[in-house]
Amino acid sequence: MGFKVKLKLIVILCFLLLIAVPGHAQIDIQRYTSATDTFYWKRYTHIPKPPRVNLKRFTVSNPSGTVNSFLAKNIGQFPQFTGDSGSRIPVRDLKKCLYPVDVNGDKLPDMIFSGNSGGETDIIRIWLNRRDSFELIFEDYQYISGFKMNRKKLVELQTGDAGGNNGYLYFTRDYQVDLETGEPVFVKGKQVVAYKYTEEPPAYYPQPVPFIAKADTLLLRASAARLNEPFIPGLDTFGNILAKYRSRVRGTALAFKSYGKGNDWFFVEIYPSTAPSASILYDIDKIPTFIRGWVSGQSIQLSP
Repeated sequence: MGFKVKLKLIVILCFLLLIAVPGHAQIDIQRYTSATDTFYWKRYTHIPKPPRVNLKRFTVSNPSGTVNSFLAKNIGQFPQFTGDSGSRIPVRDLKKCLYPVDVNGDKLPDMIFSGNSGGETDIIRIWLNRRDSFELIFEDYQYISGFKMNRKKLVELQTGDAGGNNGYLYFTRDYQVDLETGEPVFVKGKQVVAYKYTEEPPAYYPQPVPFIAKADTLLLRASAARLNEPFIPGLDTFGNILAKYRSRVRGTALAFKSYGKGNDWFFVEIYPSTAPSASILYDIDKIPTFIRGWVSGQSIQLSP
């Protein structure tokens, strides 16, 4: 009888051990919070990354012949494709990055390069056709995310930066193309930044609505929720907090979301006139940058 009792005890202990072992691979229930779940699993739709414009839609007729003619005299502009380095890129790949486009409406094919810079980032270059030569008139990094033509002339251009391998921010930079003098002049407009896991608004306002913060302190968040935990080591922040402000900010509200009972949120764009006292943002000190994110409706006052 004693042997049977001992056998039963051994079986029960083994069963309890089998239950306990997998438990160590789970999140400690006492440490599990809605903030942990929401932030890490991102249970909302993210804002889209800046789109990449298909420049083939704007190229002139016989683009391959124009590209070959351009390279015959300007191959030296692309050392990343023609250098002696063992890691150089084949010239056939260079041709895929060249787009002959008439940017100023003079019926001469100008040239746009959008591709590898030879480093970690891509680059955009535009050359104007001077009949007997090509003049470099524009350069920026990453790729073209906006390209607007009017009366067969380029009038607006936007560059996009989706963050690369290690980045976590989306940047866009706007340019207006001034053609009053007959020569295209690229006038830099505003730069906008947003965290790549920012919640996408359900719908945008037809027109942005100006706002001012009600107090000197303001928290800008990645989603329409008040999440102050857990600590995110990689971003050096808590929960869904993107930036903290210690001065009264101004900006525009772009969208609205409500959970009812006064729990209202606005998707906003904060003017660069006030810099955050702390943030997860980078590369915003060289160019005035408009910062996007969510703020509580209780923290701002919309202007009529």
